[in-house]
Amino acid sequence: MDPTQTPGSDHLKISVAAPPLWTYIAGDTIIGSVNGCSHIGASDAMVSLALVGQAKTLIEREGCNVTNKYYGVWELFEFAPQILHRGPIHIPEANSSEKINIPFSINIPETASLSAFRDHGQAESFIPLHAGFIAQHPLPGTFSSEWSGAKLCIDYHLRAQLQYKRHGSWQVQRATAPITLGHPTVDPSTICFALQRRSIACRVRGHDLRPSMQSEKLSLTQKAQRMFRSSRTLGLSFAVDMLMPLHIQLDNPAPIPLILRVVPQQNGSSGVIKDAVQPVKINWMRLSILSQVEIVCKPEGSGCCKIAKDENVFTQPLGLKRVFSERKEPIVTVSGPRDQQINIGSILHLVLSHDGLRSGDERLSRSVSIQPSFVTFNIRLSHKLIWEMSLDIAGETRTLSAEAGVIIHNSATRL
Repeated sequence: MDPTQTPGSDHLKISVAAPPLWTYIAGDTIIGSVNGCSHIGASDAMVSLALVGQAKTLIEREGCNVTNKYYGVWELFEFAPQILHRGPIHIPEANSSEKINIPFSINIPETASLSAFRDHGQAESFIPLHAGFIAQHPLPGTFSSEWSGAKLCIDYHLRAQLQYKRHGSWQVQRATAPITLGHPTVDPSTICFALQRRSIACRVRGHDLRPSMQSEKLSLTQKAQRMFRSSRTLGLSFAVDMLMPLHIQLDNPAPIPLILRVVPQQNGSSGVIKDAVQPVKINWMRLSILSQVEIVCKPEGSGCCKIAKDENVFTQPLGLKRVFSERKEPIVTVSGPRDQQINIGSILHLVLSHDGLRSGDERLSRSVSIQPSFVTFNIRLSHKLIWEMSLDIAGETRTLSAEAGVIIHNSATRL
């Protein structure tokens, strides 16, 4: 289940006219040449070239004295190979100044061929298997991953073939060249950057909640009353609302919206402080990206009646917490009738890139690699945004956490 790695033979190689590690996108044109590398002379020969795209998955499960294997191989394209040459051919000796270079130009389609699901059933696919959907669904980018008992890859490559007659029989030489395809670039104007809310109910007790007491030191009796949750201490109920994006675009310079509201609740709050403004300090905040890779296959040599699925979940911390320890001024909001909100993402100018989270020009995380969300026939990559926060209100500390699904879009520009 590994990407194709056959560079060529002594007779045939593919040269792609692109810088090293170049990333194509759907709709691009690949140009280059197929090169003869060793001496061949034949009266009848054919050189052909094809673009191949495959989504491949493998699951291995240990049974009783046997390893059960499940495969998923989807051929994304079905095109007749381009015939680059047909007729006599003469490839000079390797030390000759005369070379054979046959140029080519081949377009990368923007969607998979409708033939991709010909030999597959709906149970094997994460996306609907009907022509109208496939014709609009974008190609996934190059991708690979593996974990215990599972491998997968989305692989694109060029495949060249030289056929020629020698001593009355056909000889065949082949060569391949890997192509890196990026995930679709996305115009920010086409993305609806909607917000989703996560709300957590909280309650604190203390004499500090009375506005006149917030700057006073508590007596020993008052501290004991608060410690033992005495009915004589004031109580405040409030909800911590975090508004988070449903969509994030990599490398978008607009800060990620992380909007915090501390909303007082009438029920459960002491009457004398229901309308009082309470300062709330944010001690720190953590942010992580949870990635979930899912695959689907069918058993080796069987029909579609038995389908195997597997998944791998991993979390990448984004390093946000240290920004709070390095700030000279704390981030403070209030809980009160004004229902004030603050945008932490805007205050810290948080931007998500392929290599992690940035606060302004500072990269916060190391060894982080963020891939855009995508789904194709047998592979799906989805994400969640996980946050954890410590707040101080009325002399008490509360630590809260929540998560929400997020769709991560590719950058608007090519990398």
